Amino acid sequence: MQGLLHILLTVLLIGFSAGADTRLAKDALDHPVFSKPAPESPEDLLVIQKQVRSVLKSAKEATVCILGNGSGSGVIVSEDGLVLTAGHVSGEPGTKVHVIMPDGTKLEAESLGRSAAADSGLIRITEKDKHPFVKIAPAATLFRGDWIFSIGHPGGFDKERGIVLRVGRVIHRSTNTIQSDCKLIGGDSGGPLFDMLGRVVGIHSRVSKKVEQNFHVTVRAFKRDWDRMLAGEIVTIDDSYAKIQRKGGFLGVKRIPHSKGVQITGVVKNSPAAQSKLRAGDVISHIDGKKIESLNSFRTLINQHGPGEKVLLDILKRWEGGTKQVEVVLGNRNDFLPARKPTIPGK
Repeated sequence: MQGLLHILLTVLLIGFSAGADTRLAKDALDHPVFSKPAPESPEDLLVIQKQVRSVLKSAKEATVCILGNGSGSGVIVSEDGLVLTAGHVSGEPGTKVHVIMPDGTKLEAESLGRSAAADSGLIRITEKDKHPFVKIAPAATLFRGDWIFSIGHPGGFDKERGIVLRVGRVIHRSTNTIQSDCKLIGGDSGGPLFDMLGRVVGIHSRVSKKVEQNFHVTVRAFKRDWDRMLAGEIVTIDDSYAKIQRKGGFLGVKRIPHSKGVQITGVVKNSPAAQSKLRAGDVISHIDGKKIESLNSFRTLINQHGPGEKVLLDILKRWEGGTKQVEVVLGNRNDFLPARKPTIPGK
């Protein structure tokens, strides 16, 4: 039954009109259908269809075909023409490629950097214009079981057919990869995976003949190597993992995502956060002037500092009102971890 409903949903969604409702229906995600293990009726399918239709027009306008090292797909994420794609599609930095817009317009572009660690790549459209684009989702907003949809140019660009849409669920997510049940074939590589708000959450990377063995690069992996790829570098596996090594600085807060950064839900007793009078409900929006985009970016910004180093936090004080800056001296994580009980043989 679940397999039949999945097929029916795909049939319903293929061939959506470009003139569909483009309102970003955030409230619709509160509908109980999105928390079910699987749709249970045609009415459930219609709810999902309506949500996808509300964001599909923008998603399609920003999805492109890339001609260079073969044929692949990509998605524009900035008005000046920055394109996210797979590293094996973008190719070597400095390579001249072409980007084909959904209406068939062919634009000149150039490959920037790529990551061998995650198969992520960046391309820049070199023809100056204001290009259609979509937003990138925060790094830690996708979970197993979430509804997503993929689009791309399977088999290459075909103006008469247009972009192909597939709807599915997240099977598994790790730091670098998302595994989904969205059917992909050759030519989809580098194309975008969207959440139900129309934000890019991944890029198609490994295409398999088995529907459950398709993988996508996470936006978290892109953001980790972003600056180096923009600079035209090739990030190796060793470089990528060396970049995220911890220096051991410890703040001492429990937190959850917030629209303006991360919200504190608890403070470790006697920690630097406690000594600086941070409390549950406060929102940390910036660290050393850098905006916090996600839980991952918060962790990265803190981990760049060691014990005894100072960080400047921008705090939105929920209980007192207003914003204030607080300078905190980070502690040593090991000083605040509970002591481990010795293991007794035979116990």
